[in-house]
Amino acid sequence: MNLIEELQSLNYIAVAIATITSYVLGFAWYYWAVFGEAWANALGLTKEEADNTEGLGGAFAISLVSGLTKTIFIALLMSATNISGVLSGAFFGAVIAAVFTVTSLGYYNGFARTSSKLTLINSAHSIVELTLIGAIIGIFT
Repeated sequence: MNLIEELQSLNYIAVAIATITSYVLGFAWYYWAVFGEAWANALGLTKEEADNTEGLGGAFAISLVSGLTKTIFIALLMSATNISGVLSGAFFGAVIAAVFTVTSLGYYNGFARTSSKLTLINSAHSIVELTLIGAIIGIFT
């Protein structure tokens, strides 16, 4: 696998759509009426504290870069393993999330004695996010 050639052959329209989808999902997922209230309660935050985005510009930027990084990585892995199609891509994304993110959050948060509800909310977000990314990349391959 020649990394430069693989990067050049990616469908960057698909990468852009999947990255934006990842970012929008984060806003929707942690919206107060969806999982935001449960997430804030698990962190011990009030609605006012959770809604205060002052000083979070860096976190929002990192979120966008993180979505782009995950999208490119999934696209490269799907290309290297010849995975295509919406269902195969979605399954691949879900497996990647379960194997890497969910297991990591499980033990990080376990040792940190973080609420299992917080771990569940964040883990489910990761599964849905990477499933969507894989599905979108799969549509375009």
